[in-house]
Amino acid sequence: MSARPIIAVVPFGARSSDPRAGAWARQIARRLVERSGDAMEIRPVFLVAMPEETSGEGHLIFGSTPPADLAAQYGVSLGASHVLTGTFRDDAGARRLEAQLVDSGRRTVVADETFTIAAGELQMIEDAVAEWLARSVGAAASPARSVPANEPAYAALLEGMDEEVNATLLRQSDTERSAQALHAAMDRYLESVRSDPDGTAAEERLLVLAAESLERGTVTHEIHALESLAEARPRSWRAHYILGQLRAEAEDGNGAIVAFEHAHSLKLLPDADVVRLAELYANASAPAPALAHLRRVPKTSASYGAAQELTAIIAFQRGELDAGREAFARATEAGTSSWELHASYGAAAHARGELAEAAAHYRDALAAGAPGVVRLNLARVALAAKDRDAALTELDALLDRERTGEVAGHARRLRFGLREPELERDLERSGQAALAGDATAIDAAEATFRRVLAIDDDLWEAHFGLGIVARQRGDAARAQRAFRRVLELWPDQPDALHELGVALLMSDETNAALRALDQAASLRPEDAAYVADAGFAHLRAGNLVSARERLERAAHLDSADPITKSYLGELARVEGEVGKKR
Repeated sequence: MSARPIIAVVPFGARSSDPRAGAWARQIARRLVERSGDAMEIRPVFLVAMPEETSGEGHLIFGSTPPADLAAQYGVSLGASHVLTGTFRDDAGARRLEAQLVDSGRRTVVADETFTIAAGELQMIEDAVAEWLARSVGAAASPARSVPANEPAYAALLEGMDEEVNATLLRQSDTERSAQALHAAMDRYLESVRSDPDGTAAEERLLVLAAESLERGTVTHEIHALESLAEARPRSWRAHYILGQLRAEAEDGNGAIVAFEHAHSLKLLPDADVVRLAELYANASAPAPALAHLRRVPKTSASYGAAQELTAIIAFQRGELDAGREAFARATEAGTSSWELHASYGAAAHARGELAEAAAHYRDALAAGAPGVVRLNLARVALAAKDRDAALTELDALLDRERTGEVAGHARRLRFGLREPELERDLERSGQAALAGDATAIDAAEATFRRVLAIDDDLWEAHFGLGIVARQRGDAARAQRAFRRVLELWPDQPDALHELGVALLMSDETNAALRALDQAASLRPEDAAYVADAGFAHLRAGNLVSARERLERAAHLDSADPITKSYLGELARVEGEVGKKR
């Protein structure tokens, strides 16, 4: 037998009419396991049974009080010298925990104790059992644990731990129920925090779950939980810090800034997080606080290079080329040189007309893995330098790699203009005529669009023009085909989505029109016409509340727009008719 006692703990069973008793018993045993230390090693025995019916409560069922012989078998299988078992009992409000210590080798009970649990003192049981166990095996007492100060907080902690186990075991078989159990665990931990503002055990579990959610990618409920935790514990550095990480993951830049600044005021952030905070400020178009944070990163820091890189990018974006060059040199000296840095340098030099320097840095950016937009900018630099062949070479290279999307669309139009300058000018004029609804120019515009597509069938502007022509003629089906072709070439192109929605309304395909117009409005939220047309689609679909919300927003954006006014008038009429029917 080992000189150090090894104790196997069987999850305690429960006999009580209180449905929470099972969770309390199981998790008291689990917390005893977590007290393993140098004086004695404590190992868990896992007894798991799930409900056979898939429609039951769905919670984990485990915990028992095995006889001495079976308990000893558990101990032997784990290499344990002893096995601890227990039963939580609640008879007419008289609560107690009956504990037994079994010698694994002799298969007999060598110690037993009944712990009476007075009203409001559930939180006392854990320390009492731990001290008794240590005395029974002749070892020093287990390390002290953080135990909530009162029974409501301790009970909520145990219940949260039990729900967390449920979530873990259900994760592979039933993700929905697993998520529900995880949310329930966080809610119980929050209740524990509220019941014991000075305790740390529930806060620790909540912070761990929130940090793990960054890997799971599901952060919404965790954000709400940490917001509540930060409200209950406003001086919890880690609560604000992890909340900042979750908000950043959810692309809530402003919210992340607020959380990180709260954390920073309580305890200085590590330099890497200071750089991240500065980047959030920069992305929020707030360069001054970004630079203020970056200046605090010392030269001796491992994050100094990243700080100088971001300083340079901000300077380049502000058109401060000389300041950017200096920060660029410091970043390069520190061994930091990303494609974003080179691309920003190139853009700043390009704006200043320093074409050779711009081209050099765009090429460095591309060598470092920059996306196609950088090659498009390199082609534009070549054009500015009057090097048509070099521009065409870059555009061909870009379009060999990217066939669809906004960057490909701009590249294809630029290449077409270089190869067919006369026809490209005709395309521009014909597009304006079609959008203006000039009936005398419609036929000529259509002919131009078809001439363009005969040369390059992937030029989205020509397909868009054909869609406009078809809509002007009242041919909804042909308009829809043309706009869908645009969306194949440039998914989520806002104008094509909007026009497709209008064409779908023409043919009374209301639900499909609503989806397209809503998507277009989400991409152009400040465009009153787009928001109003989305509102009208909801009106046509009978979604009067959604229609009013969108139409009132459109009216706020442009109070003088006559179309929005007419939509609002129609909405008021329909609302009146609905009111009469009630």
